[in-house]
Amino acid sequence: MKKRNITVGIDIGTNFIKAGVAQVFSDGTINVLGIVKVPANGLRKGNIIDIDSTAKSIDEALIQLESLTGITSYAAIIGFAGSNIVSINNHAIVAVGNQGNEIGIGDKERVLQSAQNIALSPDKSIIQIIERQYIIDSYDGVKDPIGMAGSRLEVEIAVIISPTAAIQNLYRSTQKINLPVIKACYNPLLAAEVVLFPVEKEMGIVLLNLGGGTTNISFFEKGSLLHTSVLPIGGDYITKDLAIVLKTSMQEAARIKEEYGLADVNLAKEDEIVTIHNIQGTDTKEVATITIAEIIAARVYEILELVFLEMERFGCIGKMPGGIVLTGGGAHLDGIINVIEEYLNIPVRLGLPDKILNLSNEFRDPQYANVLGALKCSAKFIDISYQEVKGVSKIVDRISYFFRDLFS
Repeated sequence: MKKRNITVGIDIGTNFIKAGVAQVFSDGTINVLGIVKVPANGLRKGNIIDIDSTAKSIDEALIQLESLTGITSYAAIIGFAGSNIVSINNHAIVAVGNQGNEIGIGDKERVLQSAQNIALSPDKSIIQIIERQYIIDSYDGVKDPIGMAGSRLEVEIAVIISPTAAIQNLYRSTQKINLPVIKACYNPLLAAEVVLFPVEKEMGIVLLNLGGGTTNISFFEKGSLLHTSVLPIGGDYITKDLAIVLKTSMQEAARIKEEYGLADVNLAKEDEIVTIHNIQGTDTKEVATITIAEIIAARVYEILELVFLEMERFGCIGKMPGGIVLTGGGAHLDGIINVIEEYLNIPVRLGLPDKILNLSNEFRDPQYANVLGALKCSAKFIDISYQEVKGVSKIVDRISYFFRDLFS
């Protein structure tokens, strides 16, 4: 009989917090029991600027989740991505210490520790390490070297780096509501679990997340993350421009973008007119949808230009047979796929979450990739049976290792 655990996944975004609860089985499968989406307060461009407001938003999501599912005891996997997160690649080499040249756990730990010896300023912290490959006596492509023979062990890793304060603020937000955290993970790594196929990650693919406050570009090759960066610009940039040009409020601009937004001007009907409110909400005026499309398209092209420059910096142009997979709320803009394909000359598809039991069509949506990825990844970390958990106090000690390191 498969052992059942209960876990919560939380995606902390600039505009929305999404939380889901799932059964996690010992074979790695998950059964989603419920997902909620609530407005996020206290964040700007993916970074927490008000701990109390962020904590209240997370708590509201959990309250709604508990009301929906009846589950009140759990630990969480948290997904995040602030505007100042970067990645670097590093390499290390050690001599195998065991007699007979059999590589042991100690050798693996030594080479990993050596690779993590990166000079960082006090305001930066390593938040995640991705083991890309091991090399044994010049033979590369090894995923797990333990038990293999060799005299020299090398490792190539990708290191995700964040401002230390950003991680501390995230942790303090969860502390305020007594939320036990199993692990906090970089959102693209979570989304990749449910929207990318192994063959795509092996051959080369870019995961592009168009969020509200940020745009994230992540390049996967040889089965793992190679490069990632976060642009401090996203859908809110488009909304703000609509508000300025149309002389309306941000709330009205967001409604206009959602109801009439087109990324491709060619899809707009020249004779279509819509009614919008002024900035005070006291009067209305008529605007052509083609005007709305022109405003949106101009900002979309600016974002894509920055995306292209990042991809050039990664060196991944021409190395992406998998093309681009699009996630985030920005994926809902009509015509966005065609615009990206034409601008970058690269095939693009929507990142629709897959490989999850009992997932309704409502949540098989690019904007839920991060939270579903968190639930999917929880199978790698959680080993506490829900039946055994009587309250949150029993799982507080399972807070992510880098949180412990930061506050020890």
